[in-house]
Amino acid sequence: MKIKRAGGMFRTMRLIVLAVSLLGGVLAPAAAQAGKEGIYLSDSVYFTLEKVRFSEGGDDSILRFVVMLHNGGSTPVDYNYYGARVTDGSGFGYSAQLTGTQSARVQPGKDQEFAYESRVAKGLKADQLYVTMFGWSYGTTVAMNDIASFSVANALQDAAGGVQEAIVPLAQADQSLASDARVAFRIGSEYPVYESGRWNMYVDLVATNMGSSGVTLPAALKMRLAGADGQQVTATAIDGADKSLLPSKPQKITVRAEIPDDGHGKGWALQFYKMTGDEATVLDSLDLGGAAKPVAIGDSRTLSDSQGQETVTLKLESAVVSQSENGQWVRAKVTATNPGSRVVEIPALTANFQAANGGVSVTATDADTHSAYLSQGESETFTFGGLLPKGMTASDLQLILFESRGGSTAGSNAATGTTGTTGSGTGSGSAASGNTTTGSGSSGSTGSGKTTVPVFIALLDQAVVYNQGAGADYALGESIDLPLDHKFDMAVSELRLYDNENYGLKTAVAKLKISNRDNTAYALPNLNLDLMDENGRVYTGTRQANVISQVATNSSYLMTYSFIVPKAEDGQPVTMRFFSGSDSIPLGAVKLGYEQDNTADSVWDTYPYRLTVKEADLMLAGLLSSTFAYTLKLDIGIERLDPIVADAATSKLQFDVVDSTGYVFATQTASLLGSTKLVDGDNSISFSNLKLSQFNSTNYVNVYEVIDTPNGTVKHKLGEIR
Repeated sequence: MKIKRAGGMFRTMRLIVLAVSLLGGVLAPAAAQAGKEGIYLSDSVYFTLEKVRFSEGGDDSILRFVVMLHNGGSTPVDYNYYGARVTDGSGFGYSAQLTGTQSARVQPGKDQEFAYESRVAKGLKADQLYVTMFGWSYGTTVAMNDIASFSVANALQDAAGGVQEAIVPLAQADQSLASDARVAFRIGSEYPVYESGRWNMYVDLVATNMGSSGVTLPAALKMRLAGADGQQVTATAIDGADKSLLPSKPQKITVRAEIPDDGHGKGWALQFYKMTGDEATVLDSLDLGGAAKPVAIGDSRTLSDSQGQETVTLKLESAVVSQSENGQWVRAKVTATNPGSRVVEIPALTANFQAANGGVSVTATDADTHSAYLSQGESETFTFGGLLPKGMTASDLQLILFESRGGSTAGSNAATGTTGTTGSGTGSGSAASGNTTTGSGSSGSTGSGKTTVPVFIALLDQAVVYNQGAGADYALGESIDLPLDHKFDMAVSELRLYDNENYGLKTAVAKLKISNRDNTAYALPNLNLDLMDENGRVYTGTRQANVISQVATNSSYLMTYSFIVPKAEDGQPVTMRFFSGSDSIPLGAVKLGYEQDNTADSVWDTYPYRLTVKEADLMLAGLLSSTFAYTLKLDIGIERLDPIVADAATSKLQFDVVDSTGYVFATQTASLLGSTKLVDGDNSISFSNLKLSQFNSTNYVNVYEVIDTPNGTVKHKLGEIR
């Protein structure tokens, strides 16, 4: 094969196009791509420059590239007769070393990669560099004859859309390893997380063993983040680095590095390096900032296990922010779905809410108990809630999901040189320019053999925002928008003032209708309420003593709260505030007033019932020498306003027989629930063993609704029967 020398000048390169006109019988190039530069040895044999990566370091820069030999001819081509070196614009040359072991003979119709690495002077840019192909001349003396040169800048532009990869020769870090021990690293995901008052950058790496035998990352292989300004911080492997890497099998490795506050969002490179005395030698690097960005509400992200197999898909279904003058309650709903064909383990998820610009990180809680596994096509819902300070907008908020992983020794010495337990890891001395910063903080180890690593970051800028203020005007029965778990609807059905005979004080009772609109039974929300009057006085509510544990699917439950309000009056406006458990920031607030009772008509409202009195008569039922008896005849219509589950203690009527002075001398109660309840139609209520001296034609009956509360029995008047 005839090779022409370039005579010291770069030869003009020929452009490869997909449709190549070839002579009959000649094989077409097997891997030609449109628009690539090519150096032709003949019409059917040529070189292309592939997989170019340029990493700028502190002392020098590294150019890594692959020369692809395309043999479209009819005879083998021996690459031993060719080579490559790097030159700059001034013609100065830099040697390039083959980094792997390949067969030099390329058979007809085949393509063969030859991977190189070259170290060039600090400060050189990619557009100043060329890869020069040459041929060996074996005459009286051995000589290199230049053929032509590739533009590094053009090749980088061609490779811009490709996956970034770092090839690390492990034998250079640990000479006890085989010479072909190389590991390819690429970035899976990046997670900037604000925790414990500082920013940590978590990076998921996918490591692939390119050698011929299993290998574990040696302790002498270290990692750090390096900024363009020379700043360096130690990176620590917290998960996966202690596992053996099998040939051609991907393995996930998670590393963490503390970055300065002013470095969030700044361009960093993850460097793989070794130490020789006090001098650091960078073996390869990966630029950060190009991995997947945070997801938005409605978006999903698929998780994979340590070997790269997909497990579950996480989707941020919704987020709600309830703002008040004291802070804000944030709740986010996430579903984990198994899209695969096998049963998978549900990840052990925890969560934080954080400010996108740092300064705030709050643990989010999920009170639900979750299954251990997901069958094919099934989903599991996680609902995370947390309290955040006021002054933050939804556009500032992010949700971080963490997965607890087991079976790996977190923060092993492999690839770090430091342990993964809580503490600090200081970068070893480096000859690189700039200051080396101590990387400290928790490694993500839970202390129980498990490691917690971030797996999902979501933006909450599209969250539904409720601005509570003093509470919106409210009409009884309307749905109240609260950031509750699951599909619960909330409504205030009644708010009335009652008399508390235990304390002699007014008591307000609120009846809440809680509806489960989902297809699964869920635990009753743990809500607390208070009332605030126009003067700013706050009255804490007490929930009824006996409640159900779960609200059945597509059903409603009546729950009462009582408030001791000494100076309340009918019609007085108040603000009702709703809280989750013992939290001090309300989920929501509404403005309403105490209902005014009308005791003059024949309609008795006692939610969830409306009773219409058609006929009523207090009749003498028996007379003895010293006692007598009354029978109260009632013909009533009973209308159930809502199909709702209620406790018997919240649905009772009390009938008091009183004389003309208002003295009560006989009392009976009747329930609206149970086997002895009042019925729609005729009812009889008996008052027996009454003293004969109390008989009088002016006696009448007061009718009350009575409710048993933790603060005592309270009642309010419905009407009179005379």
